Amino acid sequence: MPDRPRLILIVDDDRQVRDVLQQIFQSAGYECRLAKDGAEGLDVFRLEQPALTVTDLKMPGMTGIELLQAVRQVDAEAAVIVLTGAADVKTAIDSLKLGAYDFIMKPVNVDELLIAADRALERRQLLIDRQRYQEMLEHRVAQATQHLIAAYRELESTYDATLEALGSALDTRDVGTESHSRRVHGYALATAREYGVPDAELRDLAHGVLLHDIGKIGIPDSILLKPGKLTPDEWEIMRTHPEIGKRLCEKIPFLRNAIPVVYCHHEKWDGSGYPRGLKGDEIPLGARIFSVVDAFDAMTFDRPYSRAIPFEAAKSEIRRCAGSHFDPAVVEAFFRVPESLLAEIRRLSVAP
Repeated sequence: MPDRPRLILIVDDDRQVRDVLQQIFQSAGYECRLAKDGAEGLDVFRLEQPALTVTDLKMPGMTGIELLQAVRQVDAEAAVIVLTGAADVKTAIDSLKLGAYDFIMKPVNVDELLIAADRALERRQLLIDRQRYQEMLEHRVAQATQHLIAAYRELESTYDATLEALGSALDTRDVGTESHSRRVHGYALATAREYGVPDAELRDLAHGVLLHDIGKIGIPDSILLKPGKLTPDEWEIMRTHPEIGKRLCEKIPFLRNAIPVVYCHHEKWDGSGYPRGLKGDEIPLGARIFSVVDAFDAMTFDRPYSRAIPFEAAKSEIRRCAGSHFDPAVVEAFFRVPESLLAEIRRLSVAP
């Protein structure tokens, strides 16, 4: 928008009126442009976009009302004053509804005309300043939003790294399960995608998988690290770790959506699991997915109490238990994960 705050466009089909108005405004320090009708006035306005337009209402061809509407389409903050005779007052009033700042009765009073012009320009400047301020605010909000998004993503990344480190620390506390959380994390996400879990829900599943055994923090080392079989009483204590994990996660707002996996990862499809004996679809989907991939990892990785078996043998055992231990639909989704991807997840879990 040209910065010419004292440029005025005078539109009137009467040459004498144009000349008089030009003298009035020039004497008040305005730079003037003249047009003999609405069409010419619109051309001049588009070319120079004056700060103020003073136009007669009744003109041949394009009327003052039509000119008013046209210039405001070019510049929504256009300042326009209309000149009218007594017989056209109603039309002049209508022009105010269309965005004219004021109307002046003919013959014009010089002081009244100049006061109206100054006020129209002041109002136009206020509108421009407000628009610029709004644009500045929007720009700052956009910048702040981008900074906030970046900070949030960095925080999420930090959370993920912390949870992975915590999962790995839990693995090292449980003999024979080093890198277990990393592997089941990869297996679980691959299976969830095959099952059709929305991307927006994968993050909560990932958190739950990484922290599935966080409750073992509350299990005494004499039980957790015992090399032989546990006694019935010791098993009762060991079986409390899902409840302990649930209570821990409940205290951390961003981990609450991980609770279904942490609390239910030992439930079985046929209802024979713990801690609540849930059955079928009562078991949260994330826990059903974890159950399958956890069993697969346990069978295909060496433990102090068992030797690893081939992938195909492990899959055969999982298929045999579909419908009892495992959700059959989740088992089928797991079988759709390419074996090459399973091997890559395993390789990366032990990478330095």
